[in-house]
Amino acid sequence: MYLVNLYFRFIHDSPHSLFHEPTFKASAAEGTVSKPVLLAMLGLSARFATEPDIVARGPMYRAQATAALKEDLEHICIENIQACILVGNNFFGEGDADAESLYFGLASRMTQILKLGEINEIDDGVMREVKRRIFWTCFIIDTWASGGSNLSPQFRWRTKQPRGPLDEYMFYNMRSGDDDVADSDWKPGLWAHMVRLVGLYAQIQNLQQELANGVEWNESFIDESVQRLEAELSAFEEGLGPELMFSRENLASFVERGLGRVFIAFHLGYHHYYTLLFYQYLDHRRPPTRNGRKYASSCKAHAAIVCDVLKASREVPGAEALYNIVGHVTIVSSSVLLHTYLFGESHELEESRDRLSSNLESLVQLRNYWPSVEMMVSPCPSTPRWFLISIQIKRLVVFQKNCIQSMNAESYRFDRWMVKFLIAHALALEDKVDDSWSAASVDAANGDAHLERGRITQAMIMDIQNYDTET
Repeated sequence: MYLVNLYFRFIHDSPHSLFHEPTFKASAAEGTVSKPVLLAMLGLSARFATEPDIVARGPMYRAQATAALKEDLEHICIENIQACILVGNNFFGEGDADAESLYFGLASRMTQILKLGEINEIDDGVMREVKRRIFWTCFIIDTWASGGSNLSPQFRWRTKQPRGPLDEYMFYNMRSGDDDVADSDWKPGLWAHMVRLVGLYAQIQNLQQELANGVEWNESFIDESVQRLEAELSAFEEGLGPELMFSRENLASFVERGLGRVFIAFHLGYHHYYTLLFYQYLDHRRPPTRNGRKYASSCKAHAAIVCDVLKASREVPGAEALYNIVGHVTIVSSSVLLHTYLFGESHELEESRDRLSSNLESLVQLRNYWPSVEMMVSPCPSTPRWFLISIQIKRLVVFQKNCIQSMNAESYRFDRWMVKFLIAHALALEDKVDDSWSAASVDAANGDAHLERGRITQAMIMDIQNYDTET
């Protein structure tokens, strides 16, 4: 039960929501849990163990889970959907985006075959809610994984769909045999809000792909699209109420109810999507528009809030954010902070540098659980892809190079490369500029304040690259 408890502590209700915790733990104690599900769960949670010998068993659990699932793959059932999602997450943790997409695709197809979005009258309340959460988990992971691998989404939005996930505290306190919560008594949980946000995220993805693929930008179309999405996000925010906005006080309230990590996961996604929506306005060469400056400022503000949320997750027990996609969210926030430090005004420098340093602490923390080999931080083309956090750090290194280059050559712009950086987190990011980037080349232009800033941020990123060899 030790590793099961670690799963529910660090993974459950963050990247996915698949189980009713009390019911699952009771089944685990009785020994009636599906073998592929249990092994895949252990494969995810072993990395969080404090005993090295248990951590070392993680690869064995992951291999056994995959083998057990393959033996029973043609059996279309709830347990195998859960197993596919867990196995897919294991492959994602190893940086194998192809296998991740394959198993997530299987989960989505099984979910549709079993019609989990429709009510089955013989199910009790717990099972109905589990099915709803699996359905919406498939929608969320399909949106993220398809964008992350630059594939077409499989789990399309439907006019007929189940209601959103129930309030997490209400769901936790349900017991097997309970009736379903009536619509009149239903309250949305944080996962219900996440579902709405991911629907908007899918639209943001589509807009950025259109911009990247366009030969010429239609500024009127861009402004209209961004204004529409901003209005939808603003309406969403207004509907949340003050108790759901990010603050240390609100976080403490959710931690008291055992929901601190879900609250953190919600706000990481929420402010990440805002950052993505306004990201193209950081490009100083864009034609001036009525809202351009406001959008650039909003991008910086939400990237800073991501930093605050990450800092809280490191400092507040019960609010940890240690699932692997946090690495990508951290990198995108860091890229805005890095851009602000390199190109911003003098009054922005100290805060952006401090926040960037804070974000790098989160990357160091994540590397403790999603381990890397130091030589993999700057991989050559023949390097395997399974060291995910190192690959994410590499993305920040490449982004840094691009910013440095753009100081003397007008190469910084929002283009296909930038969209790949922002969304296609599962794909290797090629250098946009020449690899011959060193402290010497940065210092070559004596007296240039921007290049001096570049030297400082280069040193900060090198510190995290060298972290493993210094400890």
